[in-house]
Amino acid sequence: MAKPTAWFPVPKNSILPPAELHLWRVRCDGALETPEHYEHLLSPDEKERARRFVIKEARRDFIVSRGVLRELLALYLNTRPADIVLRYGIHGKPHVSRGEAQSSVRFNVSHSHGLAVFAFSQAEVGVDIERVRAEFPGREIAGRFFSEQEIAALGKLGPEESSRAFFLCWTRKEAYVKARGGGLQIPLRSFSVRLGENEEQQLVDEGGKQWSLYPFEPGGGFAAAAAVEGKDWRLKFWDRDGSAQRGGKDCNGALRSHVSPRGTAEGRTPQGPGPDLRK
Repeated sequence: MAKPTAWFPVPKNSILPPAELHLWRVRCDGALETPEHYEHLLSPDEKERARRFVIKEARRDFIVSRGVLRELLALYLNTRPADIVLRYGIHGKPHVSRGEAQSSVRFNVSHSHGLAVFAFSQAEVGVDIERVRAEFPGREIAGRFFSEQEIAALGKLGPEESSRAFFLCWTRKEAYVKARGGGLQIPLRSFSVRLGENEEQQLVDEGGKQWSLYPFEPGGGFAAAAAVEGKDWRLKFWDRDGSAQRGGKDCNGALRSHVSPRGTAEGRTPQGPGPDLRK
């Protein structure tokens, strides 16, 4: 079984040191405020995206996660949530615009079935969360999009183990692609990740940059992973809604995961070769 991640209450000071990776979790289905509270913080294009969601829960998750993202960015940047302006890279990865320059704070967000996770660092970062679904056709999806090494590793496992391992693999691959901001330009089968629950990992891209993958447990029945440029990161885990474990030790280093696939902003599941970078 995965080693549980120890989540802590919101810190008094929202400072992001260069060597730290901050991970937050938020319940979209039990957030501190209603979706209407967050909707006014969204940009016009985000409001339009929200209106296009057919599934009510997916719309709620999108609105809450984007609103909370602005609140958390405001804490780090010492500004108002309404003043946060997001711009998008060529493949859709968002960043904070501060006049003509980008902020030094890098971030990423992902949500699935009522739970959202956020990653913040001073280096490029990606994060992915998925809900575990035993009935999901993981082997079929893996056969289409995973590397030969990953397919072989999944083939050695029984049905239950294979289902868990699929989601562990998927979240790590998605987090890595999102961190790099390459979209569909980075085929999922072009790199391999390990399937072990407690394994952090380093990857080197075609340009020689090193990336670190950190699996972690966002909550029962979910899998998640973060990817960040560089290595030797010190991880911090914050529970924005105050339901974190209290009285425990600070939890640093690579934290581990459970397992699951995507209920994304558009409610899609891992049936395509690339992630939604604006999720």
